[in-house]
Amino acid sequence: MKKILFVGITALAMASCTHDDYAPVSKQEQYQAVFEKEFGAVNPNVNWGFTPQQVFTFDKDGKLIGTRAANPNSNQWADYVTVPTKLTDAQKEVVRKWFQNNPNPQGQKVNWSDFFVEQVYKGGKKTEGSKTPETYYTFNDGVQTQTTITGSNQMDWLACGSKKDHVNNFNGADGNIMYMYDSSTDCFGFHESHGDKYYDDSYVLISGDQIDKSVAGMYFVGFDYKMQKYDNGDTRVNPDGYYSDWIVRIAPGLNAPGTAAMRVMVEDIIDSNLASVQTSDWDFNDAVFDVKFEYNWKDGHNQKFAVITLHAAGGTKYLTIGGQGDKGVEVHKALCVEEQGTMINTGNGATRPVAIFRIPVADNVNNANDIPVYVGAQELTAQKGEATQKLCVPTDVKWMKERVQFINTYEKFKDYVNSNTPDNWYKSVKNQENLY
Repeated sequence: MKKILFVGITALAMASCTHDDYAPVSKQEQYQAVFEKEFGAVNPNVNWGFTPQQVFTFDKDGKLIGTRAANPNSNQWADYVTVPTKLTDAQKEVVRKWFQNNPNPQGQKVNWSDFFVEQVYKGGKKTEGSKTPETYYTFNDGVQTQTTITGSNQMDWLACGSKKDHVNNFNGADGNIMYMYDSSTDCFGFHESHGDKYYDDSYVLISGDQIDKSVAGMYFVGFDYKMQKYDNGDTRVNPDGYYSDWIVRIAPGLNAPGTAAMRVMVEDIIDSNLASVQTSDWDFNDAVFDVKFEYNWKDGHNQKFAVITLHAAGGTKYLTIGGQGDKGVEVHKALCVEEQGTMINTGNGATRPVAIFRIPVADNVNNANDIPVYVGAQELTAQKGEATQKLCVPTDVKWMKERVQFINTYEKFKDYVNSNTPDNWYKSVKNQENLY
């Protein structure tokens, strides 16, 4: 590593001039100076926690994890993912009644490729005290008939995502839970058996925080029955605005403790005005994501992916994971927030559920450091023995809130930077209230 001595930050501007007395200074060299001003000299052996990781491998029959869509091999779920505790009967009742008594609710979005689906309620059973009977009059060429349909009796083949991944064993049974793998939460749908059509535009996704404290932090999808059939005229059932005909819970497929995933914490200061960096600017929370590697049987052969679980976006810049610009995934959009300047899940801005998505990688990639992270055109790096923009830690390590001092929270981090010990510096937490 090339060592450069600076007399204060003023030298950064001087050395970057084209005057013959000074050689050009790279952005990384400028960053090295401000980093070492904050944390001291970087030990040449420090690798910032990045090491090769275990790779999950499974066959085309879905053993260990499973192919895309539902995985019936439930005995193995806990080997690689945290299985959510099933809802109690009381929680199901709270959710059912809320959907039956709140018409046209405002929903939200989540972005998960891996998630659990749990049955909550299949309608037409418990309608006493609800504002919807969950039965519908049919209309023939716009004229109401005397025929009524119990909507849920005609709803089957619950599906997730634009690829219509089928959630197995969910047509009528209560209490089922299924793990969806490499699927999508971009939409939800059902097959309507009377008219033999599929609908993915008659659902709403509701946070449990809107419903009751007993289900806070959970997420529920409710469906409103509709039907259209061209048989002896135009026969249809119009939705009534109550999304209680079929209710399921969805929960993100988070990495189980002790599995091969690792957490990456990102700092984007290198893309800032390095002459005005303050101690409180160092927080390594501009993106926080977990990385797990696996082979997925796809299109007739095994393909390797990095599964990214994005927890936070503490930066306000255009930051992408997996590539630069459109080649990567922008962190704010991944967390379903359109405003790039919004901080997410860092105690100062928006609160959103995690995002889970996949990035294809080469067969020789098995280190979270090989997942490219960009702020605009600037790649953020973690080179051994150099000032870093990324840290790699276990997945149970918490990240920083906004505008608090990193070295006054993780008090052994500076020792780690200087001497390469302790390598578990993240266990030396001085102020827990500084962590999210």
